[in-house]
Amino acid sequence: MTDLFQQILDWVALHPYWSGVLIFLVAMAESLAIVGLMVPGVVIMFGIGALIAAGSIEFWPAMISAVAGAVLGDGLSFWLGRHYREDLRGIWPFTRYPEALSQGVAFFEKYGGKSVAFGRFFGPVRAMIPLVAGMMGMRPWRFFIANLLSALAWAPAYLLPGMVFGASLELASEVAFRLVILILLLAAVIWLVIWLTHRIFLLLHPHASSLVQGMLRWSRLHPRAGKIAAALADPGHPEAKGLSILASLLILAMGLFALVLGAVLEGTALAGIDQIVFQGLQSLRTPWADHLMLYFSRLADPNVSYALILGVLLLLVARRHHRTALHWLAAASFCLLAAPLLKMGLQIARPPVIPQPYASYAFPSGHVLKAVVLFGFLSVIAARTIPPRWRWIPYSIAGLLTAAVALSRLYLGSHWLSDVLGSITLGLAWISALGIAYHRHTDVESHWRPLSLAAATLLLIAVAVESGLSHQRQLQLHTPNIAVSEMAADQWWRSAWQELPSQRNDTRNKQQHPLNLQYAGSLMWLKGRLSESGWRSATVLSWNSLLMLLSPSLSLPELPVLPQVHDGRHDQLVLEKILAGDRRLVLRLWSTDVRLRPGQEPLWLGSVSEQNQVRILGLLTFAETAKAFRPAFEALLQDTAALDTNQRRRKGDLLLIRE
Repeated sequence: MTDLFQQILDWVALHPYWSGVLIFLVAMAESLAIVGLMVPGVVIMFGIGALIAAGSIEFWPAMISAVAGAVLGDGLSFWLGRHYREDLRGIWPFTRYPEALSQGVAFFEKYGGKSVAFGRFFGPVRAMIPLVAGMMGMRPWRFFIANLLSALAWAPAYLLPGMVFGASLELASEVAFRLVILILLLAAVIWLVIWLTHRIFLLLHPHASSLVQGMLRWSRLHPRAGKIAAALADPGHPEAKGLSILASLLILAMGLFALVLGAVLEGTALAGIDQIVFQGLQSLRTPWADHLMLYFSRLADPNVSYALILGVLLLLVARRHHRTALHWLAAASFCLLAAPLLKMGLQIARPPVIPQPYASYAFPSGHVLKAVVLFGFLSVIAARTIPPRWRWIPYSIAGLLTAAVALSRLYLGSHWLSDVLGSITLGLAWISALGIAYHRHTDVESHWRPLSLAAATLLLIAVAVESGLSHQRQLQLHTPNIAVSEMAADQWWRSAWQELPSQRNDTRNKQQHPLNLQYAGSLMWLKGRLSESGWRSATVLSWNSLLMLLSPSLSLPELPVLPQVHDGRHDQLVLEKILAGDRRLVLRLWSTDVRLRPGQEPLWLGSVSEQNQVRILGLLTFAETAKAFRPAFEALLQDTAALDTNQRRRKGDLLLIRE
């Protein structure tokens, strides 16, 4: 994937004019009537924005091309509408999309000429508004002004998210390429959850009536067992469609949970996939991502869940919604009891990453089950009170929170993929059953807005308090076990140095920074000796220095040094040496799992490199590692020349130093 992306960057850099033509054609196609409905313009413009941030495409030529394409596309659509008028309804391809044309007419009738400017930013109608404006007889000069002004706002609005995303990838790749992969994974998960929730809702909602009728027919054939189905499928019930959607989800979730449980008990069906996901996510671990995933996991930590359960319950009781409170208690009781009971019954071992207390088992994931049930039931309450076409939104929010918890438990190595899948399917089954009962036996929640706001506020406060109390302790708890090995100091000095890594381990097959220094001893001793040659402690990027990245006027020596990751760890010593001509050398040391006998002396791996300053669009700047490592290595050799031969040895492009 990284090689493919690099090839795209290289091609764009070699063919800048073709990239401008591509941007022009995409913007024009995205604005053309009917064609714009099929062209993924948002995605393509997002990608172009990322290429701008990477420096492969210039901003202003891309901006001009996008504006010109958008203006021309809307102009062509306006001309078609003005020329053919009502005859368009009988011309292909407009005969295949009568609803899109009707939506455009309704939008134009509601907003008038302003719809040309507004409509460009509304996905369902953006490609039809110029056509409709021509059909409805809008004056050409008014259309041109609205078209041009909206295009000038549309182009940067569609390019900017990609530019921000691309800039974040540039920054992340300097720290660790695995951060880039994790950011892309998070973006993919967000998109997938929203898309999947929306598609499932759109798939089930139109077929709800036929499902109701099918359940009624089945109930007539099975009088006793069909009483439940008849009660759910009562067409006289005001929420028959909503009930049948929940019933469909219940059946689907129960079937999937049975499949997952069977595979887990069988022991081999999911074992290979579990290992692949486990190893893949463990290879992406970085200190910054560890912090982020702990915050995600904390959304369903026990203390946070207890606070959310109690707070929502008190609010429901205070507002006299006793039936809703009982259903909320049922939801909470299930997720608090089902997980530990199933764990003790099945006794599936957790992944061997972190030390686990006695009798701590994996299947199912209690965190994920709580997230599905608690967030899911709150979304059922909120969705019941809003128009059907928008009910997928609260479900998507619940899905995103659940996905964050699920991904964190996999990343932290607390659960297998099968544990998470089992929890999601089991939680969906219970929420579906509980939602059916809630719809049939409880009035619509009249205070869902303050309830939703209170639940969100309570969740944030509980996460913040729990983070302040236990974040560092949990960080230590979820740090993978590291086996420390011993090596004789003389053996390392003579030949065993060859057994240590020679490249910074960022991701598999992504080892581009040489580890050209090995050091045995205390960091203070090395720091003191190098200070005699002008080396000093570097200012490493932190919350206090983060705003400096938004100051492109700063010179390279004034910028903070970005921490880098080797084998999942940040550098523990970062020194810099300022050179003439606005240049800077940086020396980094990472700890190893090796101790030298006889004094248990720590052994460090290091890298010395020169840095370049990167400026993105005149808005963002940071220092990145230069690709040429030899000049920095030769400079370090000169600065350590005063050490005797018992403290300093050169082995090709590797320098050995010991205290």
